[in-house]
Amino acid sequence: MSNGVHVEIERKYDVDGQVSLPRLNGVAGVAQVRYRPPVALEAVYFDTADRALAANRVTLRRRTGGPDAGWHVKVKSGEHRLELHSPLGPDDRGADLSTPESVEVPEHILDLVRVHVRGRVLVPIARLNTLRSVVDLVDGRGRRLAEVCDDQVAAMAVGFRAESRVQHWREWEVEVVDAALLDSALQPREVAAPADEAAREGAPGAGTDAGTAARPAAEAAPGATTFLDAVGTVLREAGARPSPSGSKVEKVVGRVADPLDPHGADAPDGTAPGLQAVLTGTVRTQLRVLKGWDPLVRRDVEDAVHQFRVVCRTLRSTLQAYAPLLDPEATAAVDRDLRDLGRLLSVARDAEVVRDQVDERMAALPGGASGPVASLVPARAVKRLRRAKAEEYAAAHARLLKRLRTPWYFGVLDRLDAFAREVPLRPGLDAARAADAAGTLEPLAAEQVDAVLALAARAAAEEDPAQRIELLHEVRKEAKRLRYAVTAVQDATGLDLGAHLGSRMRTARKLQEALGTHRDSLMFQEHVLATRKRAKRAGEDTFGYGVLYAAELGPQRRAEKKARKLVERLSQAPGD
Repeated sequence: MSNGVHVEIERKYDVDGQVSLPRLNGVAGVAQVRYRPPVALEAVYFDTADRALAANRVTLRRRTGGPDAGWHVKVKSGEHRLELHSPLGPDDRGADLSTPESVEVPEHILDLVRVHVRGRVLVPIARLNTLRSVVDLVDGRGRRLAEVCDDQVAAMAVGFRAESRVQHWREWEVEVVDAALLDSALQPREVAAPADEAAREGAPGAGTDAGTAARPAAEAAPGATTFLDAVGTVLREAGARPSPSGSKVEKVVGRVADPLDPHGADAPDGTAPGLQAVLTGTVRTQLRVLKGWDPLVRRDVEDAVHQFRVVCRTLRSTLQAYAPLLDPEATAAVDRDLRDLGRLLSVARDAEVVRDQVDERMAALPGGASGPVASLVPARAVKRLRRAKAEEYAAAHARLLKRLRTPWYFGVLDRLDAFAREVPLRPGLDAARAADAAGTLEPLAAEQVDAVLALAARAAAEEDPAQRIELLHEVRKEAKRLRYAVTAVQDATGLDLGAHLGSRMRTARKLQEALGTHRDSLMFQEHVLATRKRAKRAGEDTFGYGVLYAAELGPQRRAEKKARKLVERLSQAPGD
């Protein structure tokens, strides 16, 4: 098993000992079932003494037996889980699982859960032995759609004397193998639900500063949900019951309260939430997403640095846009932490953006990457452009990881946790304003719109090209702050801030994207000029760099023109 990351889309069912797995041929596109020989699995689960991983819905285990033997880290992400795999190393292949206390968590695995563990020690908490029988569900073309695991489990808590007895149970797990295949097979094109805006923007390859609160794992495709519903119906009819436990280890050592929400305040109770509940729910949601991206940044998964930075910016935007409502001292401290973390991420992210632009810019030349214009750019120049930013990204990412392993970062997380447990409102805030979340937040969002428009007016009137470019960058940042602050609240709490503000958010997104295109183009030009100087010193032909530099002028003009139209639309009052 190699290092890997995938979204685990599954459902678990509790089953009485004598129940037989029902016939699944013909269910939701299943043409045949294939039975595999049973395998014996042995696993040790780890956590801190105060159950920090369980509290954050994270599972860490070392498993032997079966095709996926190795270390597994599972992170709750929306309705599903993100699973990170690592093979067993030379030092732990011979570990004796009958004495779990002798098993040590390797440093590269510990790194994936540091965002929760921080300075604490991981210890074994449970040992599980599982006899697993797997049935593959296959379509008419022989492609695996899903697998059903019939597990007979014997488990024992470790280090918990009162819970040291052996527990036995049986369960079925239905796990989707190829969600995209199920989506195309089971969702009619004319009625397929489109991906929502946050999912589109959170996907790898999205724009430089994509949407807010993007989760570290994509939501299940509609086809996967349809498939699981159909299979689940058959399993329940056979006597299976949906499992209330999120994982096997939870059955052994129990569930732990969310440290950000120990009293379950996030759960809706049917009453309209007040201002503090809305802001607290918003910050908690973003902080959970931030922690979800942390291990992916450490694994250097595509787009992870970008999304991690987006969450930092979303949190800062929320604090800044609603600053008049928040305790200034507590908010300022957290804002400084987020600013410093964002700067640390920006170096790697900016290098990543420009690195990826090289091939995109070649393909965008008239005639494409193989056309007559592209032929004017030597392959050596393309390689030099790509290599320079790849090396810059690698160095910046290494510096980032080094900082993420320090007490400074753990302190930032501790302060964010404390802030998110109950976001502190400004002392003396009027009780009526505190009770009316929508009525209090909407005017502040409107003020942010005014800030965008004021900066845009200054940019339009500025005659100095360099200063105008900087002002356009400020317009973009203000548009992001507006959009992030409003969308974060709406996504986390469902609070309605009015149809007109929603329309302005869509315009702000388009404005941000247009100015983002403009900014990316300028960054690419800067890289082209800097690389040209190095190529010239090396005695290389530099004409191709001029071709790429000039090719950016047209997109920049178009982006500015589009931005002017969007600013005009943003300035329109209700009813205009």
